[in-house]
Amino acid sequence: MNIFTKNSLLIGIITSILVVGCGGPPQNNPLLTNAEQAYQKAEKDSMVVLKAPVALKEAEEALEQSQQIWKEKGDEDLVEHYAYIAQQKTKIAQETAKLNAAQDAVERAEAERKQVLLEARRADAIAAERRAENAMSQLEQERKEAERARKEASELADRLSEMEARQSERGMVLTLSDVLFDFDSSNLKSGANRVVSELANFLREYPDRTVQIEGFTDSVGSAEYNKDLSQRRADALQQALIQAGIAGNRIKTIGYGEEYPVATNMNEAGRQQNRRVEIIISDKNGVVSQRTE
Repeated sequence: MNIFTKNSLLIGIITSILVVGCGGPPQNNPLLTNAEQAYQKAEKDSMVVLKAPVALKEAEEALEQSQQIWKEKGDEDLVEHYAYIAQQKTKIAQETAKLNAAQDAVERAEAERKQVLLEARRADAIAAERRAENAMSQLEQERKEAERARKEASELADRLSEMEARQSERGMVLTLSDVLFDFDSSNLKSGANRVVSELANFLREYPDRTVQIEGFTDSVGSAEYNKDLSQRRADALQQALIQAGIAGNRIKTIGYGEEYPVATNMNEAGRQQNRRVEIIISDKNGVVSQRTE
């Protein structure tokens, strides 16, 4: 082998060594590249940054460790190991962010639900308070009405007592003897003016009351005549009240004649009791119970 050939061979060996020595490791590692891309995507996601900062920091640390080993041309297995860890930590950060966001949404919904319940309870409480106030107002109104009714009943009783009315099953009854009329006549005597005046004043004081005037006679004479006489006497008293200013529709008259005696007709004392006019005062609704006996 000549010198030229030897030199060429030497140059070739040296060139090969130089090429190998200057090339170094490959320019990138696919696993590390994927880990870097995944982290960059997560780092730009505001939800991940806000909701999973710790997990994202752990992914960053693992990625930096992989990058450092790569730069230092260290063990490729370690590069890929930490790149894998970084990639998994990034996924964990993303999932943690989703979980925390969902948990926050649940907490917000729960807070809103509690607020709605609180407002509903408050509304119920207000409604209940108003119902209680209305009930109290109603009770107070009823109490006042009862007090007015009691007072009115007391005043009515006193007024009727002054008129010498008596209580009966049909209500208060004012009995007038036949001394208000001439014998065998339906003409009112002058002494009846006081009774008419008192009765008219009473009806003016209690405009919701009406009266029913019932005429009665003894058994002397025919039943037909007595019935007519009792009716005329009741009508005479009605006309006197109308002249005193009482509306005619508040005064009803009935002539019973010799029916419903209150004493015997066998003597004058009994017959005098049977010759009478009864005035029945209505209830507060203007109703007079009908006679049954």
